[in-house]
Amino acid sequence: MTKVIRLNRKRTTHKKVKPVSVNRKKSDFLIKIKCEWYKIILLIISVAALLCGSLMYRYMPNEEISNLIREKIIFIQNGGFLSILMFLIKIDFMFLAISFFLGTSFLSASLFGIAPMLKCILIGYMSGLIYNEYELKGVLFCLILIYPYLVVTTSSLIFASNETVYMSKYIYRLISNKNTADDISVRLYLLRYLILFVINTACAVVNSGLIVFIAPRINLIQNF
Repeated sequence: MTKVIRLNRKRTTHKKVKPVSVNRKKSDFLIKIKCEWYKIILLIISVAALLCGSLMYRYMPNEEISNLIREKIIFIQNGGFLSILMFLIKIDFMFLAISFFLGTSFLSASLFGIAPMLKCILIGYMSGLIYNEYELKGVLFCLILIYPYLVVTTSSLIFASNETVYMSKYIYRLISNKNTADDISVRLYLLRYLILFVINTACAVVNSGLIVFIAPRINLIQNF
C-alpha cells in the first residue's frame, strides 16, 4: 500500500511540473520577442527605405545628389588610404551622432528610425545610380567594396537606434519620477555607442585597404 501511495504521489507531482515548464518557455519566448521588437521594426524601416531610395532615383532623380555621388565615386577610385578612411569614418560618425543625440531627449522615442531610414534611402539612391550608369562593373564594384561594409555599419546603426529607444524611455521615466535607478543606464548607453563606433572604425580600416587595392582594377571612371 505504501508503494502505491508513493507512486501516485510521484505521478501527481510530475503532472504539475509540466505546465510550469511550458509556461516558463512561453514567457521566455515572449520576453525575447519583446526585446527584439524594435530591431524588427528598424529592419523593416531600413528595407523599405532602400526600396524608396532606388525608386527616388528612378522616378525623382536629383541632379545635385547624383553629382555628389559621382564625385565620391571618383574620390574613392583615386583617393589614398587615409583620405578614404577619414571619409568613411566621417559618414558613419554622422549617422551615429544623429541616433545618439536623439536618445538624449525624452521626446525622441518615436523618432528612433530616422538615422537608419536616411542612410538606407541614400544607399538605395546610390545603388540605382551606380547600376544605371556603370551596369555590371557597377554591380561588381558594389558587391565587393560597398555592400559588405554597408551591411556591417547599417546593422551597427540599427543596434544603436535600438539603444536610442530605451535611453529615451529611460530619460522620460526619470523625469516623470517613474524610475529611481542610478545612472548605470547612461554609462551603458555611452559604452555601447563607443563599442559600435570602434566596430565601424575597424570595418572602415579594412574596407579602405580593399578600396585602395581593388578599386583601380575595376576602373569605373572611364565610363564618365
